Amino acid sequence: MASPDPSTTLTPLTSVPSSAHNPRANVFIIVNLGCEMLFVIDQRLQAQKIAKEKSIQVLHDITSVLLEPKFINSLIVGSTTTGGQCLSEEHCKFMLKDIATCSLMRLDDVSMGKLWNLMTMIYKWQLFHTKYQYQLMDITFRHLAGVNQLYPNEKHSQIIDVAKNTLLDFWNSCTDEEQNNIYYTNKLWLEAFHTKISLLIRLGFQALDGTFFVDVDQSYFNEFKETVGDNIYNKSSEIAQLRKQELAPMSTSASCVNQLADMLSYAPGPTGGTAAGAVGGMDSEDFKPLHYKEFQKQFEKNLQQCNILFEDLDVNSQNATQSERSGGGFVNLNATYNRQHLETSRPASSSSIPTQRQMPTNDSFNKLNLS
Repeated sequence: MASPDPSTTLTPLTSVPSSAHNPRANVFIIVNLGCEMLFVIDQRLQAQKIAKEKSIQVLHDITSVLLEPKFINSLIVGSTTTGGQCLSEEHCKFMLKDIATCSLMRLDDVSMGKLWNLMTMIYKWQLFHTKYQYQLMDITFRHLAGVNQLYPNEKHSQIIDVAKNTLLDFWNSCTDEEQNNIYYTNKLWLEAFHTKISLLIRLGFQALDGTFFVDVDQSYFNEFKETVGDNIYNKSSEIAQLRKQELAPMSTSASCVNQLADMLSYAPGPTGGTAAGAVGGMDSEDFKPLHYKEFQKQFEKNLQQCNILFEDLDVNSQNATQSERSGGGFVNLNATYNRQHLETSRPASSSSIPTQRQMPTNDSFNKLNLS
């Protein structure tokens, strides 16, 4: 979708429109939060090594219900009729939980609460970095494009294409003022949410008080900011992988240092004294080689934490148990089928379309169940 020229047709929103709570925003709230929900579920399926065929079934079933043409049309028609109202938080949460459990997956209230925090805060962060109403459509189209990358097939793609066309037609049928109100309603609807998300904090995008940083002194920040709506989980994993590759040459140099340290070290003598040639008679402990391999192993282990997206997720919880804090997971998926046949599915890379994203598991958490 071609973006309008802001200098001629749009101005940044500096004040809240009087009719900002426009029910026409309902379909955009549901679709964008639903897409974020799919991204989270995809990451959980991968992290818990759920069999690929089960993962595909779950994601496709949820997508089919979320973007079902009759459902999308009902949201649009309901918002344009006389007496239409904006969805409440409770109503929206109930609808998305119902959609999430339409397949093999089951969610309890605790799990849904954590999933809800991720959906709302990531979407809020995305809209935080926008100024113009057309950017709402950019985010929506990137969300749909990201969902299309989750094990795409012909039927899956057709449903998403129909949803894109329906939303675009609805958007174009609105006046500039209505588009403005729809955009601002989405932002205001999310104002009540202030949960701290560990992924955003690790990336440096969110402060410990829950607020977002306008600018971040990191090379990858603009890449995230300019493609808000992309699958942030896949993108953050790609960034971590690139960092690891950039550090690889350092490993070679450090290995040479380790070999040099081995050659310069002296073993203790048979009587417990220093071996012949020990400098200055100092104990051989001072000349032990650098344990670089152990250091490098620990360093790489720490680096991999970038991919553990949901560790210490619920940092606002005052009653979190020690097992939750140490496990740091989000929610677990348990499968009742034979775990010997589990396969690891790799995340599909998300693509940025101008007009159109592992986590540790912890059995102590309330679980998402595949039955």
